[in-house]
Amino acid sequence: MHTTTSQLEQAAAYNHTELFCRNALARGGEIRTMEDLTYTYEGPDYQSMIAFPSLSAAVADRRLDEMMDWYASRPTRGLGCWSLAPPQPADLGARLKARGFQDGWQPCWMALELGQMKVEYDHPAGLRIVADNDISLSDVKDLPYTGRHSAVSPELLHYHPEQAQQFVALLKGRIVGHSSMCITNGVHGVAGIYDVAVVPSARQKGIGKALVLAACLKAKEKGIHYAVLNATGRRMYEQIGFRWLGDGFTWWLLPPND
Repeated sequence: MHTTTSQLEQAAAYNHTELFCRNALARGGEIRTMEDLTYTYEGPDYQSMIAFPSLSAAVADRRLDEMMDWYASRPTRGLGCWSLAPPQPADLGARLKARGFQDGWQPCWMALELGQMKVEYDHPAGLRIVADNDISLSDVKDLPYTGRHSAVSPELLHYHPEQAQQFVALLKGRIVGHSSMCITNGVHGVAGIYDVAVVPSARQKGIGKALVLAACLKAKEKGIHYAVLNATGRRMYEQIGFRWLGDGFTWWLLPPND
């Protein structure tokens, strides 16, 4: 099947949007959605997400003011707004900064046609990858993207394993890394890969690659044709077969003490 770069970027945005909404519902939060704007509230202990606005210049300020009024009565640890490039409207960043946001990082969107993934790689003896949503990672020392800081919430993994799957890397029985997958179906159906992380003492051994491949292989088993992700570095993913689609934008409004 042939899917264009633009279609894959849209699928990545849709997958992220669905993940934000699923996290909010799993945590007992709220979702507000219109044709051109979707945003979530996960509760006072978590950051809330504004998902890929598609606003016309004529209505952007009104929509953003409505959104900020909605959040004013909902305490949060911060707001994050995500966008593909170019933003809609083009001056979305300036409008958000006028409301207290600041520039964030630029997401690096990548995609892999699962029928073309490269599955041969070096990895340490004694490495085992298990698919288990009930393994808690919060107490694993020096392991990033766990608990409150994970993209795929522990609540979503626990209550909705049909939507999200966690993969845990065990090296000689010790937890050394993890990744997660969130699947969306329909016209934007892809597997979103999230939370790929390895403890510092076990990096550069092929464990991160093994975690990504485990998620991709599981997605392929489920009949999914593409995996998408926001990469923190392109090299490892390119070795598996991922290709760069483009970069996006984020803006963040954080509490004063953060």
